[in-house]
Amino acid sequence: GADRDDAGALLRRGPDGDAGPDAPVGPDPGRDPDAGRPGRAASAGPRSRRTPIRLERGAVDDTFEATDQLLRTPDVQVVVDGYNVSMEGWPHLDARTQRDRLVGLLSGVAARAGARIQVVFDGDDDGRRPAVGAALAVRVHYTPVGVEADDVVIEMVGRLPSELPVVVVSSDRRVRDGARASGANVVSSAALLEWDRR
Repeated sequence: GADRDDAGALLRRGPDGDAGPDAPVGPDPGRDPDAGRPGRAASAGPRSRRTPIRLERGAVDDTFEATDQLLRTPDVQVVVDGYNVSMEGWPHLDARTQRDRLVGLLSGVAARAGARIQVVFDGDDDGRRPAVGAALAVRVHYTPVGVEADDVVIEMVGRLPSELPVVVVSSDRRVRDGARASGANVVSSAALLEWDRR
């Protein structure tokens, strides 16, 4: 089924993946997160910066062509600002139905594009998780009370290995700016929904 996670544990998780209460909230820029792991050589100096995916000539941000290219990039990790997209797509529906629709849509995106997708929702306001009737290739995270999905999305991008291409889906300016500052590409909520309709 869809993996579900408490985003608070993600924020508490240290660079080694431990989730102890004293684990740092953000990545330690002076430590290589792969140092000491089997098959990984420790690097000298700070962690390298992620390089954004270069769009093919003629592709313009937030167009179908650019979105298609970004989602089909090998090994791409997609981080989605959940309610930002669902409110764009289905503003007339209740929160639970929006979540269900978005997780279903993202499962289709993962199947079509081969992307690894994580979606973050603000809290779990009605106590119910998205309905899961089949195995989904989407990891669903919920923020704890008082923590915005925006903060978790930006944090997740910073924690993903810098050698992996990352695409953030949001129309929120702070999320988009934070993602770009970490070397991620950005797709607007409307562009993702348009890509799915084709």
